[in-house]
Amino acid sequence: MERYDLYVNNVMEAGRLPAGACKPKGISLAIGFFDGVHLGHQEVIRQAVALAKQQGLVPAVMTFDPHPRVVLGHGSQYTTVLTPVEDKLALFAGLGVEAAYVIHFDRPFSEVTAEQFVRSLIAPIGVRTAVVGFDFKFGHRGEGNAESLQSFGDGNIQVHVVSPVFADGGKVSSTRIREKLAAGEPRDASQLIGRPYVIQGIVVHGDARGRLLGFPTANVMPEQPYVIPQNGVYAIEIDVLPKPGTTETATRYQGVLNVGVRPTFEAPGGQLKLEAHLFDYSGDLYGREIALVFHSFIRPERKFESIDQLVAQISQDAERSRELLTEQLR
Repeated sequence: MERYDLYVNNVMEAGRLPAGACKPKGISLAIGFFDGVHLGHQEVIRQAVALAKQQGLVPAVMTFDPHPRVVLGHGSQYTTVLTPVEDKLALFAGLGVEAAYVIHFDRPFSEVTAEQFVRSLIAPIGVRTAVVGFDFKFGHRGEGNAESLQSFGDGNIQVHVVSPVFADGGKVSSTRIREKLAAGEPRDASQLIGRPYVIQGIVVHGDARGRLLGFPTANVMPEQPYVIPQNGVYAIEIDVLPKPGTTETATRYQGVLNVGVRPTFEAPGGQLKLEAHLFDYSGDLYGREIALVFHSFIRPERKFESIDQLVAQISQDAERSRELLTEQLR
């Protein structure tokens, strides 16, 4: 999939686009922030891909980084994301997208009018069909909508609006997914996303206490500012990802994860850590990239009065994780 990083200073002001960004064949473009690439987002993208096939266009996506609300000071919670840009691009490609336009959202870009956005950016890259969600807004102060997108396209852009998608008793949204994760409900979140929630990170050195307790753990440092689920213990799968530049393939293990501050050993207010114990694994993971695949919440994190109590509980957690994963993955 081709990727184009677009910045306001060289696109909107100078009117220049990266080589290849303009598609003479024409584009069917899905537009949105797409945090989570959840069921609703997937429907927008699938419709853009389907229209591209019908009309002989290039299926493409336009997304933004960082979240507009962060730049405008309207949403500190959006400093964390469900899907960082690189994760989004991989998911887009899996949905059949062939070109992705990543707009660097900053203060100057926030001042771009809806008309400027269409005439100076959307039209020049060859958009013939645009697909947007039911609540789509764009341009300075959100002045643009689906109707103005089509109007400013001067009859050359057909706009399709996708209705909301409903699941688990309500409208699918990134906000609901965040709420589910904050409540320690990854299974419910997965019903809205359409797949398990995943955090990728690098295994870093810890204090090796887990190994001394008989349960060696991988101390995972997230690579991006992911939304971290509620503190507690989770049944997970773990993908050990290939080393860069090798022909390795990812290897999947089952395991158990603790998200929290380890109150048995650390003073209140300690650093949040993600510690994963991989079942049936032996080897050195330091420096390796792994993906934590969330399935079920097992219990809240708590302080234990003795090491023996903690070890007994970890053993129970591991057994419970095996049971849950066997039940859910069969």
